[in-house]
Amino acid sequence: MKKQITILIVSLSALLVTMFVIGCSVDTKSESNQAFAEVLDTVTETVSEEIANAVVGNSETVTSEHVTANNNNEPETKNVQSFSDMVLQNGKIYAVGDNALFVYDIKKKVQQKYAVEGNLQTVVFHDGSIYVGGDQLYILNDTTLEFVDDAYDGTINELYSYGYQLMIGTTDGLYRRGIFGKDKLMDDITVSAITEDNSGLWIGSMGEGLYRWDGKNFKKRFLRRDTTLFDFINAIDFKHGHLYVGCDNGLYVFNGGKWKTLTTEDGLPDDNIRTIDATDWTVYIGTDKGVVGYFEKQ
Repeated sequence: MKKQITILIVSLSALLVTMFVIGCSVDTKSESNQAFAEVLDTVTETVSEEIANAVVGNSETVTSEHVTANNNNEPETKNVQSFSDMVLQNGKIYAVGDNALFVYDIKKKVQQKYAVEGNLQTVVFHDGSIYVGGDQLYILNDTTLEFVDDAYDGTINELYSYGYQLMIGTTDGLYRRGIFGKDKLMDDITVSAITEDNSGLWIGSMGEGLYRWDGKNFKKRFLRRDTTLFDFINAIDFKHGHLYVGCDNGLYVFNGGKWKTLTTEDGLPDDNIRTIDATDWTVYIGTDKGVVGYFEKQ
């Protein structure tokens, strides 16, 4: 599902703050904690302005004048490019939207656009290169998006770097592409999210549930109290022994033995979870009504 520019801005700000905290030594923990709020405010303000100006659909600057209200008194944005996926790699933002890959150099403040015929849905950094998927699979070279392969059933929804293998999730199955070629691992499943744990992969789908792959076999996972809760999965991530599953009905956390359910009653802005970033100890959760951090069950 496509994420608007505000989600991109907040997510990037969170990533930059996380990078700041990781870069601090143990001896400077108290100093970093004290400076956390200042860094967040500064980064958010700076990045918001730069990214909003850089990744719009045309050369106009995004200002409050571009925000209007519809008949339902809900804000609308004009001239803002929406995105379905993005990655931050080596000081550059790689974001895909509609039929183009946008590359924004944060330091140089320079944007490049690579357009193709057909839609693009997902982007990933794998084996030293940027891969983009949609109607076909592409790799980014110095001047263009180069066609790699189109022999996949359905549209490519998800790309995931898993060691030397590139995992490719489509609207009709799951593939893996490696040094020995490619093969199809799952049929008749609309892959919506992929992440790895310490010994395998978790695969989320739109309508077919949640699966875990140990490298040989797939096993469907569900909650006994309601086997339909994991039917439609928007996002999944894994870190520090915990799996985070985002659905339309809340966030589910698995510690390897038990599942915990989080909803608006626990502090989430909305039960519809769109994206999850568990890169660091604080897990960032993007919903329809904002982004929040989850740390030590708070």
